[in-house]
Amino acid sequence: MTSRRLLPCSLALLLLLFVHASAAAAGATHAYLLRGIFNVSVGLDTLAQRLNRMGIATTVAGHGESGSVAAEAIRDYKSGKVRTVILIGHSLGGGAVLSMADELNSAGVPVALLIALDSGSSGPVAPNVRRAVNFYVGGARLAPAAGFRGSLQNIDVSRTPGMSHMALQSMPLMHQRMIGLVSAARGG
Repeated sequence: MTSRRLLPCSLALLLLLFVHASAAAAGATHAYLLRGIFNVSVGLDTLAQRLNRMGIATTVAGHGESGSVAAEAIRDYKSGKVRTVILIGHSLGGGAVLSMADELNSAGVPVALLIALDSGSSGPVAPNVRRAVNFYVGGARLAPAAGFRGSLQNIDVSRTPGMSHMALQSMPLMHQRMIGLVSAARGG
């Protein structure tokens, strides 16, 4: 190939790469994972690593940081950096993601998926949540807020062999279930 043809072909290739990268960024999914008391929910770190390997950006924080994480999610959604918001919380983090969904609702930010893991809070699940799944051992069942039109499932996993409040956030079986839900929420 001559240099006269190489330059236009290279420019066309760069343009295609730029368009593809822009489209991917516009459809970006971000999962925000909130740990329980004393940040002991370290199984969420492993889940975040698995999500990252799938190309899903993650933020893992303690339940007490939900306000700053919500501000980050709002900023990134409004800027177009994030298009699909997913919230996952264990124990007190489960209650924190419910509060976070409410903050996002006030800012007009939709939540594609909210997963609560043995939350001590029953909600309510904000109307901006498309799908909420509550896995519980002894925790509360979630209830919808006024205006909620999404899907809400309360799933008792207490009879699962080896299940406990702490195993819920670290058990490989539960990680697989959550990854399936996340994949469905982002469209594959």
